[in-house]
Amino acid sequence: MHHETMRGIKDKFHAVRIRAAAAFLVVIMSFSLISCSDISGLIDRLTGGQSRLQENEPPIGKSNLVRLISSCLTDPSQIATVYSSVPNHQLDGMSIAEFEEYIGVLARLGDGKGALLSFQIMKDDSRLEICEALIEKLPSEEELLEISVPVMLEYDGVKEDDSTLIYFQQKENGTLYLSSEWARQCVEMYRFSELYFTSLQDQNADAVYSMLQNSYHDRDYSFSNSTIRLKAEEMCRFYLLRVKTDFREYRMASADITQIVFNQQGVLDDELLEYEPRTVTISRSDFGVIIVNDVLTDTLKVRDLYLYSGNTRTLRIGDHSNNAYFESLLGDPLLTTFSRIDPSGSIKTQATEPEYDLIVDYQTARINLRGTIDSSGAWEGVITRIQIGSTGPDFSIGRSIRVGMTLDDFMALYPFADETGFILITENDEQAYRLRIRLSRGAGDTVSGITLEAI
Repeated sequence: MHHETMRGIKDKFHAVRIRAAAAFLVVIMSFSLISCSDISGLIDRLTGGQSRLQENEPPIGKSNLVRLISSCLTDPSQIATVYSSVPNHQLDGMSIAEFEEYIGVLARLGDGKGALLSFQIMKDDSRLEICEALIEKLPSEEELLEISVPVMLEYDGVKEDDSTLIYFQQKENGTLYLSSEWARQCVEMYRFSELYFTSLQDQNADAVYSMLQNSYHDRDYSFSNSTIRLKAEEMCRFYLLRVKTDFREYRMASADITQIVFNQQGVLDDELLEYEPRTVTISRSDFGVIIVNDVLTDTLKVRDLYLYSGNTRTLRIGDHSNNAYFESLLGDPLLTTFSRIDPSGSIKTQATEPEYDLIVDYQTARINLRGTIDSSGAWEGVITRIQIGSTGPDFSIGRSIRVGMTLDDFMALYPFADETGFILITENDEQAYRLRIRLSRGAGDTVSGITLEAI
């Protein structure tokens, strides 16, 4: 998954949902739900007490169809009655078992949200905006998405910008119906989600591995099976130690044919002291495969704040050093350059020494410092950046991260580095540090550059 692109689409879609929720408050035509006894009365009025599954039966109107389907979300005992009362063509030939399973998926959208109060069939401008955002995520289903009609559900005690949407489809003559293909795809993703999360809870790394394999096919780099298996094992470990709720307790934030979004509440933070929420998305790629976006992140290890020369630990990012120490550890540099820092904006006094950006170049490494130079040309300062740019003399970060290593070897050290664009961060002594690697793509992905810097 291209994370920046997908994040942009997600933010755009979230903005559409917020605007739709605001519109919900001012739209004149909003529909309230009705009680179980009223539903029975409505069904009797619509059907005359007879089953209406025949193909030639006239359709149920939009608001009444939504009202009937919505009643099943909070009262499963209505499912069989509603199913037998809706014309077959408005359920697109779904069996009672298919209908019941799909309603069960939609019902989870209301978990923990209180009573279902009313619904709103979205107007054309909001409908088109929402559907266009979905098409952007899943262009292969443009035809089905173009005829979809979002319906916003209002629950008691839910924030205005936390809207809940379910989807119907619309025929050319304006008749609203439930697409069996839409229902099938949603149920398929839900079944996948249930198997994925229960496999994590059961510590079944083999099953998790098999379900993660399709999640890395659309990237600019490739992982070996051993890397994906390591990810699966680390995911199982994370869920064992830190996720303290099971699948049935997750809140389902949204469900459509592009993705299902789950909010996990009982997740321990990095210090294992407090609970914090996290989000997992199960989505469908444009190639029709189901992919997992269950993001874990790695923290840069303290051992990787050091520059090694061969097996010798030499310099640490953030440390104070000088030219004599550099020469004793690494030999004479190829080149040392100085650039005076413009003191504009600071208070100048005669006692203040000028500061310099210092760049010390070795054959395959460049080290930046911020410091001072005395009258003899000797310098000292704080190391702010270490870069390794090519193979050659055996420079490495933390003795293990070196130019020329394979991506899979790097991932063995940091299995989730890809989730942050191969950028790793840590904080030590109130100073943050960042490690970035650059990949050389082609015949095998390898590390072509390393930057370790204070930020």
